[in-house]
Amino acid sequence: MASKKEKVYDSRQIVEKYLHHKLAKSGHAWEEEGGEEGEEDEEEEGGGGEENRVHQAPAAVHGALREAGDELERLYQSDLTEMAGRLELEPAVASRSFAAVADELFRDEVNWGRIVAFLEFGAAVCVERRRAAESITADVARWMTEYLNGPVLKGWIRDNGGWDAFVDLNGRQKESVFSSSWPSIVSVFSLAALGAVGFTIGAYLAQK
Repeated sequence: MASKKEKVYDSRQIVEKYLHHKLAKSGHAWEEEGGEEGEEDEEEEGGGGEENRVHQAPAAVHGALREAGDELERLYQSDLTEMAGRLELEPAVASRSFAAVADELFRDEVNWGRIVAFLEFGAAVCVERRRAAESITADVARWMTEYLNGPVLKGWIRDNGGWDAFVDLNGRQKESVFSSSWPSIVSVFSLAALGAVGFTIGAYLAQK
């Protein structure tokens, strides 16, 4: 459980701010973005108590994520674009396809580099679909939020100091955020470009 000194931030707001930034960089608008930068509104989940309070993430969290994500995009945009373009997003299987790719990304380990890669992949999917005149941003935002709040990532983020720890790490030693995870991230995206992740998704759906 998060300590009183560690604020739990609203995953939906983090996702929406990130997607809004990435879409804007690509010349697209998304009107479903959350509140303005720097808002500190709070809401309670499951009753009172600081441990149950969900806060709006401060500008420092959004800024650190944007900085890290933009660097990942600069280095691996072609891999991200290729992977996003191959993702099967037919309505009947779209959410499971997205989750299967995320599961592949975190199959071996969870770290901050892979979490940023996850956010960047979701953004790449939104951008690619917008280029094809198909907006699924609201759906992708929902899937991303559910995954951040799910069993793979929620506990890890909490146990590793929350988003504030990421901001601190990114500010102190930026290269350490990705240095240990770059090769594995590239490996995942390269496999996707070759269709291996597509095969994984197909096998997953075939077992349904």
